[in-house]
Amino acid sequence: MANKCRNVAIIGLGTFGVSVARELTRMGDNVLGIDDDPARVSMICDEIKSSIQVDATDDKALSQCALETYDAVLVSIGENTEASILVAMNVMELGCRQVWVKAQTQTQQKILKAIGVHYVVLPEQRFGTHIAQIIHNPHLEDFMSLGDGQYVVMMEVLSSLAGKSLAEFKFEKAHNISCMGVYSDGVFSSSAEFNDVLKENDKIILFGTRSQLRKFSDVM
Repeated sequence: MANKCRNVAIIGLGTFGVSVARELTRMGDNVLGIDDDPARVSMICDEIKSSIQVDATDDKALSQCALETYDAVLVSIGENTEASILVAMNVMELGCRQVWVKAQTQTQQKILKAIGVHYVVLPEQRFGTHIAQIIHNPHLEDFMSLGDGQYVVMMEVLSSLAGKSLAEFKFEKAHNISCMGVYSDGVFSSSAEFNDVLKENDKIILFGTRSQLRKFSDVM
């Protein structure tokens, strides 16, 4: 069954807002872009479902956009913290069912949470943390935190490990981590299904704590 198409409004068509708008459109969602800058509205108009010029700090003007009918609204205003909070308040007062707001600082995040915003994101902080983890662990290709110190990571198989089977690593016994599977030649196989030897540039997907995964990476 195909995923249901969602209607999403994005207020603030800067770099972050536009990237989210394009990706949601690519996934089949109907996106409404809102900005008070006509140049930004014009720039994205041919790429998303619709875009309009509105000053979202004006609650009366914003109420004409029928945002309460949308599945989600993202407030993505840049450096103007005061405007971002005001727009978030306006959106909340409209009764929108799911409100996301981009914050610049943790103080702004606390304020947004205090006024009832459903989801607050700090994209620069999150991206910075992500990059730091990869720099810290040079064999790491990507990772996802599951909370409570648990991670799922993807590591590339180095030439020194090519030709070995998964069983030779003794993941759980020797390293106290779990191998979830292998991504090889564009195909993912679970660890139970993968019976071949590893090749250089294959990718193994592992689960464990950060320290355990780092110790394994150092051994690699």
